[in-house]
Amino acid sequence: KQWYQRRVRDLIAQEAFKETLADHGIQSFGLGPVEIRHVHDWGNFEVDKSVKYVIVSYDPYFSPTKLTEAYLYIKENEAEFITPDCDNFFSVSPTRKVPGSLSVSAGLSAVLEMRPKIMGKPDPFLFELIQKEHGKMQPNRTIMIGDNYTTDIEFGFNCGISTALVLTGNTQQEDVAGFERRPDFVLEGLGDISEQSDDCS
Repeated sequence: KQWYQRRVRDLIAQEAFKETLADHGIQSFGLGPVEIRHVHDWGNFEVDKSVKYVIVSYDPYFSPTKLTEAYLYIKENEAEFITPDCDNFFSVSPTRKVPGSLSVSAGLSAVLEMRPKIMGKPDPFLFELIQKEHGKMQPNRTIMIGDNYTTDIEFGFNCGISTALVLTGNTQQEDVAGFERRPDFVLEGLGDISEQSDDCS
């Protein structure tokens, strides 16, 4: 929580993320559309020295201008590069996926030649935070349920807990055969978890 007292550059994210930061007293800016800057404009751009963090997530207003600002804050201001998730796709219908948060942060990672600090799945940081605030969990009595293998299920693997993949989102049945490591359970729907619980009892 020590970084709550510092200014955050909420450059690339959605409205709900800014609201969450505000609820915790974290000042942020850069959300939504920004004025377009051309290459020759950047020579006079002033980097705000109070900015210590750059948060990058899915942003429908993502642009080369936002990418360049984020790059300068991290490169010249040594602001920490943070992302709350690394979802490669979002499912928008049973037959269609669209690029997710990873498609936004990957461009910045490429030009910086560095990876962001992941504050959410699949990094175990979130699990450690939950245990710190709510008490230590018993891995043999804890299960991670999710519909995205690369975030939800790998989060379970990284935390040493059981995993249940639900085939209602980003990951489909035909993807399962290609997994290097299979989840403990593969379910057609969330309702199937009760049947698995009965089998394990």
